Amino acid sequence: MKYLKKLSLNIIYTIIFFIILSLLLTTFHYFNIINYQTLAICKIIIPILSLFFSGLLMGKKASKNGWLEGLKISLIIICLLVIFTISIGKFEPQKLTFFLILIISGIFGSIIGINKNT
Repeated sequence: MKYLKKLSLNIIYTIIFFIILSLLLTTFHYFNIINYQTLAICKIIIPILSLFFSGLLMGKKASKNGWLEGLKISLIIICLLVIFTISIGKFEPQKLTFFLILIISGIFGSIIGINKNT
């Protein structure tokens, strides 16, 4: 039960981090502070940073196998993203590569997080 609480809090933190960065990016684009090319690049970087942050939090709370904790949280968030992507009808096979990059980002975050812990 304690693990599920830790996992759900981590997912909530990740979603909040993602939403804040997305709103900030949207605001900058709305006021023409950043151009469209920068927006396109940041749309890729924000989910990667969010999953890295999520993995980092999971790694700090883990006692061993940080990469496994990062893989778990990454797969859960990727499953949520796939469900959301399929529900809006914009699922393409090219997104699988991006989802793999997101999983690797979460694993690296948890590896760094568990090493910061010791």
